[in-house]
Amino acid sequence: MRKSVWPGVAALGVLMFSVPAFADSLGEQRIRYQAVKTAWDTNDMAEVERLMPMLKEYPLYPYLEYRELTQDMSLLTSNQVNAFTATHPNLPSAASLKNKFISELAKRNDWQGLVSFSTTVPKPVGAKCDYYYANWQTGNRQVALDGAKSVWLSGNSLPANCDKLFDVWEQTGGLTPERVLERISLALKSGNTSMVSYLAKRLPPQYQTISNGLIDLQKNPASVVTFAQINPTDFTRQATISAFSAYARKSPDAARASLSSVARAQKMNDSERQQLKDAIAWQYMGDATTEQAAWRDDAIQETDSVTLRERRVRLALGNADDRDLDRWLTRLPAEAQQKEEWQYWRAILLEKGGNKAAADAILEKITQGRGFYPMVAAQHLGKPYVMLINAADKPDYTINNQAEVQRVSELLYWQLEGQARTEWLNLVDSQPPARKAQLARYALEQGWADLSVLATINGKLWDHLEERFPLAWLSEFDEFTQNKNITKSYAMAIARQESAWNPQARSPVGATGLMQLMPATASHTVKQSGITDYSNTGQLVNPRKNIEIGTAYLDSVYNQFGQNRILASAAYNAGPSRVNRWLSNSGGRLDAVAFVETIPFAETRGYVKNVLAFDIFYQNFLKGQTPADVLTPSEKSMRY
Repeated sequence: MRKSVWPGVAALGVLMFSVPAFADSLGEQRIRYQAVKTAWDTNDMAEVERLMPMLKEYPLYPYLEYRELTQDMSLLTSNQVNAFTATHPNLPSAASLKNKFISELAKRNDWQGLVSFSTTVPKPVGAKCDYYYANWQTGNRQVALDGAKSVWLSGNSLPANCDKLFDVWEQTGGLTPERVLERISLALKSGNTSMVSYLAKRLPPQYQTISNGLIDLQKNPASVVTFAQINPTDFTRQATISAFSAYARKSPDAARASLSSVARAQKMNDSERQQLKDAIAWQYMGDATTEQAAWRDDAIQETDSVTLRERRVRLALGNADDRDLDRWLTRLPAEAQQKEEWQYWRAILLEKGGNKAAADAILEKITQGRGFYPMVAAQHLGKPYVMLINAADKPDYTINNQAEVQRVSELLYWQLEGQARTEWLNLVDSQPPARKAQLARYALEQGWADLSVLATINGKLWDHLEERFPLAWLSEFDEFTQNKNITKSYAMAIARQESAWNPQARSPVGATGLMQLMPATASHTVKQSGITDYSNTGQLVNPRKNIEIGTAYLDSVYNQFGQNRILASAAYNAGPSRVNRWLSNSGGRLDAVAFVETIPFAETRGYVKNVLAFDIFYQNFLKGQTPADVLTPSEKSMRY
C-alpha cells in the first residue's frame, strides 16, 4: 500500500548547481537535500557548507547535522553533543550520538571528560564499561567495582572494551572464582556453550576438576555421570541439571538409568530431581514403549511444568484417545485449563458425552474472543463469527505537524525504511494508549501499512483490526493471484503473518521481504513458474517482485497439499517434508482442529492458527469477499 517513490535522480543532477537562494516548497527542499548528500559523498565540502544553511527547515535537517558532527569524531566536543541532544531530544540518533561520544572520550583517555559528560549510566554495554572504567580512573572506585560486577553477570559475550574494567576488578580481588562460576551458570542457562568453555579456562588451578568437567560436558553430555561425582554445591547441581537435559535429548534411556545415581551424588532435593525426570519425559513423547510411556506419565504427574503437562494433553489429542484427553485436561493447573484451546476441547468432550448444553455454553463464551479458536467455536455452533472492531478517533491535525511524523514521511520518501521504523517506534513508544491508537490510524490513512501494524503491537491494540490488518499492496495481490487457486485474502494473510507488512523484513536465517522468501526457494520458484526479470536476492525486498514469487510458491504448496490451507500454511512455515511426516504420524485419526493443535512445533502451530484467522479478517475487509467459516468444507471434513 505504501507508494514506491523514486526521486528523479537525473533531474537532481541538472538542478543541484542551480537551486534558488531559498527553497520554500518541499520539492525544492528535497532537491537541496539530495544535492548536499551528493556533495558530501564526493567530498565537496564547500558545496555542503553552502547548502546546509538553506535546509534548516527541512524535516531531515537533524540527520545532516548528525552526519556533520560524526564526520570526524576526534574534533567533537561535549558542548556540541549536548547542544544537539537538547535541540533534538526525541531524535533516535541523539542517544546514538551520546554513546558514540562516550566511546570517543574513552578512545582519547579523557576519563574526567567522560564522567563529566555522562552523568548517568548509559544503556549500551560497551558504553557502560567505558563509563565505569572512567569512574575508576577518576577516583570513584566503588562505583566502578559495583558496575563491573553488574556488567560481568551476563550469559552472553561482552565487548572487548570491557576487559580493562574487568582487569582492575580482578586486581582488587573482585573477580573471584565464585564470580566466574556465577557467570558460567548464566551461560549455561543461555545455552552459550562456547562461553562456558571459555570461562571454565579462567578458573584457577584449585578448580581444575570443575574446569575440566565443564569443558568435557560441552563436548560430551554423557560425561555428566562423571561430573556429578564432584563434591556437590549449588553450582555443580545447576551445571549437572543443565548437562543432564542435553544427555537426555541424546540418550534418554541411558540418562534414565543414571538418574538416581546422579541425583544422589549431587544431593538433589525433590524439585531438582524432578527436573531430571522432566528432561527424560520430554523425550518419551514419540514412539515410546508401553513401559517408557508409563514411566513418563508417572513423572509428568509430579511436574510443575505447565508446558510439559500441555505437551501430554497434545499427545492424548494426537492419539485420538478421549479418555486420556479428559484425564490430562483435568490434570492441567486451573489457570491453564481456562485457555481457549483447552476450553474448546473440554467442550468437545462434554458434547461427546451427551452434555450438549454445557458444551454449547463453553463454546459460546469462546466465540466472544478473537482468533482461531473463537472462529472454530462459532463454526462448530453453526453461527457466523462476529468481529468486534475498535476504531480509533480520527487523527487530529497536530499529528501531521509533529517533527517525528514529518521525519518519518521524508525517510519513507527516500526509501530509508529502517530509519523510518526506528523513528516511528520511538514516537509511538512515548505516547499514551489513546494517542498510540490515533498514530496507528494515521499510519493506515497514509498507506504506511507496516507502521500501522507496529503501532498496534506496541500499544497492544488487539481489537483495532483495521489498523492491525491494512489492505496493503492490493493491486499486486490482485494481479498475482489471478489464474491461481489461492485467494487474495489467503495470500495477504500469509504476508501479514510473515512480515507484518515490512518489505525490508529479514529473518536470522535469511528469509526476506513481505512473504519472507528464502533465496533458494525464490530461485527454485522462479524457474518452476517461468517468472522473468529475477536475477539476484536483492530483488526480494521489492514488494512487487516478492509478491509475484511468494504467491507462486504459496500456490504451488497449496496445490501440492490438495488446496488445504492448514497443510499449505504449515508447509510454507516448516517445509513440505515435515508436513508429510506429521500426516504420516497422525494416520487419518484427527479432525482439522486436532491436527492443528498437535503440530509439534509451537511456532508452526501458532503460525497456522494465525493465518487461518487472518484470512477471515481479510475476507471481511476486502470488498467482494463475504467472510466464510474459518475452515472450508473440505478442510473440515478431511481426516488428518
